[in-house]
Amino acid sequence: MLRFIRPLRLLSLRSRITIGSTAIAAVVIVLLVLVMRFQVVSVVASATRTLLDADADPYVATLEVDSNPDFSPPGNLQLVAVVSPKGDIVLSTMPSRVESALGSLTTTAAGTSVIDVSGSQYRVVVEHPVNQAGRWTVVAARNAQAEAIVVDDLTTTLSVTGLAILVAFGVASWILATAALRPVNRMRREAERLSVAPERAELPVGPAQDELASLAVTLNAFLARTRQATERERQMVSDASHELRTPLAILTTQLDLASLDTGDAAALAEHIERAKNNVARLSRLANDLLTLSRIEESERAGDTDQQALSTWSDLGDEVMAAVDRVRLIASTKDITVDFDLEPPAASPTPDEARYRLDAGGMAQLVTNIAGNAVSALPRGGGVLVTWRSTPEFGELQVTDDGPGVPESFVPVAFDRFTRPDEARKSRPAPDPATGAIPLPGGSGLGLAIVRAVAERAGGTASLRNVRSGGLEVTVRVPAAR
Repeated sequence: MLRFIRPLRLLSLRSRITIGSTAIAAVVIVLLVLVMRFQVVSVVASATRTLLDADADPYVATLEVDSNPDFSPPGNLQLVAVVSPKGDIVLSTMPSRVESALGSLTTTAAGTSVIDVSGSQYRVVVEHPVNQAGRWTVVAARNAQAEAIVVDDLTTTLSVTGLAILVAFGVASWILATAALRPVNRMRREAERLSVAPERAELPVGPAQDELASLAVTLNAFLARTRQATERERQMVSDASHELRTPLAILTTQLDLASLDTGDAAALAEHIERAKNNVARLSRLANDLLTLSRIEESERAGDTDQQALSTWSDLGDEVMAAVDRVRLIASTKDITVDFDLEPPAASPTPDEARYRLDAGGMAQLVTNIAGNAVSALPRGGGVLVTWRSTPEFGELQVTDDGPGVPESFVPVAFDRFTRPDEARKSRPAPDPATGAIPLPGGSGLGLAIVRAVAERAGGTASLRNVRSGGLEVTVRVPAAR
């Protein structure tokens, strides 16, 4: 069976539809011809029996009332024979070869049967009327070959008609398949045109709410997602190139200056320190780009649902560990970093709350948000990291008492390579604790990573300026159901 199906896969869809529908129609037509032939055979046999009964009935009626009847000859083409109780043939229009079988019919029961005489079949009706003279036998016969001829002629007619219908059905199937696939071909040509069309072009969606319209909608959604991903990658490459170009140019200049100050140890050390800062910035930018790329690749691969569930307390432990790491950075500026863990109020066991966020993701959230706050705060500032739970979600909130950000920056804070204007420049060290070396600005990817981690866990990230002063960043992650 597979040997016959495999070549069909090489044919066009229109050909396969035509062949399949025609094959089904052929099976239906053959079954109809067979059923009709059976019905015709039954009808012809019943009609023949009725005619034979009509041929025999006059003689049976006569014999039932007359012991010495005087029979009139039967009509033209009627085959009738009457056998007396003594076995004599009183009347017969039967062929001689049938008359030779009359003796055996006198002993058979009354009814209809088919006999084979000298290679010819006859359908016969046998009746046994009884009168004073005894038991008579009346036989009426018809050649069964005539029935077969009628049935065969009708079968031939039905077969030819069915073949004509099958051919017409095949042609109609080809035409209908062509008409049904015309929108698909039009969609294919339109898709080819879109390859060189403006980026926002879409496949046309027909007015009918059918499968083709659904296909067009699905393909348009796919094209939109592909364009967004392409645009995002293009923008990321463009932004990364821009961000890398500046520190590389500065690094080249600093190395050139260092080569000119080989005789001045203090100037050379300063140039080297500045070059190290730029190398650190490049390294941080590369790491952030790699982190963001891995998160987005995980989202595109559909690994979000496969992400391991973490309990509230496990994430709380990671919050404390991440805060300890941030404190090492904050200690150079005398910035205080505290944390507050608020377990679920409704549940005596906070471990019952689970989230699609692993310890690594929580570490990225705390490190990026709190690290940004430490970088932006003046000496002696404070940062509070809060991890709380509600029946619906877990909330990580980082609040600082710094100057906040411009309101115009809030809507784009989580976009890649976006920073407040003052953050784009190198920040001078606030005190000699840092060596009085200007610190490089951030990469502008920290909050983008925060949003990517939050969205991967099915949550959201938001940012706002606090009225009393400072900045508040909130990440909410829904509890797993």
